Amino acid sequence: MWLRERCTSPASVQTATHQPLHQPCDFPPDLSIKRADLHEAASYASGSNKFLTVTFCDGHTSIFDAAVLDAEVDDFASYGIQQTDIKWPKLRCWDKSTGSDFFHTSYAAIMSGDPQKLLDLTSHLLADGHALVRGVPSRDMEVAAFARVVSGFPGGQVVRPTNWGPVFNVRSFPDAALKDLAYTADALPPHVDNPYRNPNPGFQLLHVLENECSSGESLAVDGFFAAEQLRAESPELFDMLRSTDVRWENDGGDRSTALVHWAPMLEVNQSSGVLTQVRYSPKSGGYCPALSMEEANLFYQARRRFSQLLNAEESTVRFQMVKGDLWIFNNLRVLHGRSSFNPQEGFRYLQGAYIDVDAVTSTYFRSKYKAQKMISDCDTA
Repeated sequence: MWLRERCTSPASVQTATHQPLHQPCDFPPDLSIKRADLHEAASYASGSNKFLTVTFCDGHTSIFDAAVLDAEVDDFASYGIQQTDIKWPKLRCWDKSTGSDFFHTSYAAIMSGDPQKLLDLTSHLLADGHALVRGVPSRDMEVAAFARVVSGFPGGQVVRPTNWGPVFNVRSFPDAALKDLAYTADALPPHVDNPYRNPNPGFQLLHVLENECSSGESLAVDGFFAAEQLRAESPELFDMLRSTDVRWENDGGDRSTALVHWAPMLEVNQSSGVLTQVRYSPKSGGYCPALSMEEANLFYQARRRFSQLLNAEESTVRFQMVKGDLWIFNNLRVLHGRSSFNPQEGFRYLQGAYIDVDAVTSTYFRSKYKAQKMISDCDTA
């Protein structure tokens, strides 16, 4: 069945899209192989010198590029069927010593339409989890306009609206009638936003429209780095945070509703074990269910240690955002926060928005394919 679902003949898929034509229940429950032959060839679809012909018990025959099958076996995350190149940039985990010099680019570069500039930005967003854009015009709703450029989605509203609206305003007073710890001048320890939503917002954009304060330093923590530290120290503690669904809560900012989601603090890809999401936000609860005494002790030990790792100074990258800066980061991985600031120094006004992860990944692949085509066209010119 593994081979059969990789057949791309016209009898198996729509030729233009390689989307399967059949339901899993359409195949015999005892599907088997009657014959398989490996052939030498001077050239095949991808330049391979071997292809595999397989005849199944229901009479269907498929022909496979052997090198393509081997590549997917070796790296399931990098080779697709409906689109061949599905490889993301390699994850780079970081702490204060390795992550302080993170990727910066300019508003002009991204707005130029150059696919290589968008590829540079999205590559770093997927590999490092965040980037800083300089020189963004200090206009209301510019963060939403920039989100449309990053996503590359045509028309419509790209940002993920919440009960705070399409964008939210971070100042030292409530955003409209909505209250949150962020809308104060107090320090904010590292956290992710909105773990009480299902699904959680993927990427967050924070745009500085005004900042007359010398205080209020921004901070970033790589949740994947801390989680891998925990896994290396104690697989048992790591697994406790991965396997326990806790309760995340918010009152909507004005006690008008209940936003609730049950999910673990750590999520991994079930096939590879690679981390896919970190949830950590004490202000959103993360309340533990009623476990046995032994399990509860283990959970609270794991949560406490993970909290220590996330709040460690050696894990924290600090930087000062100024007017015109826009910080974009993976809200499923990078924890953000700030030191306290003194509103008597002047006005501090940030505007934020959320976009889904696939807004970034689709732009990464779109710009990657365009850049590759440009290089290929130049080589053949």
